[in-house]
Amino acid sequence: MLNQVTIHQLELFLVAAKLKNFSRAADQMAISQPAFSAQIIKLEKILGAPLFERIGRRLELTEAGMVFERYAQSTLAALREGKQAIDDMSQKVIGALRIGASTTIANYVLPEYLGRYKNAYPMGKVEMMVGNTNQIEQALLRNEIDMGLVEGPVRNKGINVHLFKRDELVVIYSSSHPWKNRNVVSMEEFQKEPLIIRERGSGTRKVFMDIIDNAHTPLNIIMEIGDTEAIKKSAQANLGVAVVSRSAIDREIKDKSLCCAKIEGYRFERKLSLIILENKYLSNPIKAFISVLDPEEKVSNAAI
Repeated sequence: MLNQVTIHQLELFLVAAKLKNFSRAADQMAISQPAFSAQIIKLEKILGAPLFERIGRRLELTEAGMVFERYAQSTLAALREGKQAIDDMSQKVIGALRIGASTTIANYVLPEYLGRYKNAYPMGKVEMMVGNTNQIEQALLRNEIDMGLVEGPVRNKGINVHLFKRDELVVIYSSSHPWKNRNVVSMEEFQKEPLIIRERGSGTRKVFMDIIDNAHTPLNIIMEIGDTEAIKKSAQANLGVAVVSRSAIDREIKDKSLCCAKIEGYRFERKLSLIILENKYLSNPIKAFISVLDPEEKVSNAAI
């Protein structure tokens, strides 16, 4: 019976497991919902167990579904790597490169490197996922991406972490704010200001709060927002001050719609990391993109 399981069925199952909705999963896979459901039912019959259960309007994996998900992921990953290994025999950079990037890197750092990669390797295809550091880490562990570029710490022992480049966090505020002519503020002044900050799970928030927590400094957090552009707009509207990557505000500093300052006595420097699964097969596209990134901490020759 197992020889009746198709790659297409595994792909449909994993999309449904991720989106928890047959209708949205069918749309993503560009097939009708009845055809999608029929394939899932067929897969369940082959396996002899239900893979999903409905809870309200949501789909949730059954216990059997959760077990099968891991094997479906590893099976598709092995097939994908096998196909890429054959492509690599030509010594050309062809095939898909799946990159995950945390929000700030995706919006303000990565585009320049993607442009260099596409110019150097026009036959290469890039698929990019954007999320916070925790989401990118989990996607890497599920083999949904080949590599990640993140802002926050990654502690899973199954992931190799390499320093990509360094970044600095700064305080931003409206050009009409009383601090508009300053480039340094005290911690006492900063504490009194209404603060707009990234959501929990964000690398920016993690790095900033780790330093603040070590100093046992209370803050006046009024808003948590999961998007850097929205945070900048809120600061421009003088809703409060915010903390963002210096690389995210080049345009606003140039057009003077935002101002920025450092906090006296504090250095909010962080490391942007390139993360790859341990023992990951590094295809020609992966190796080529690592070369384009030129990370500060080189990936060992043994790995590439």
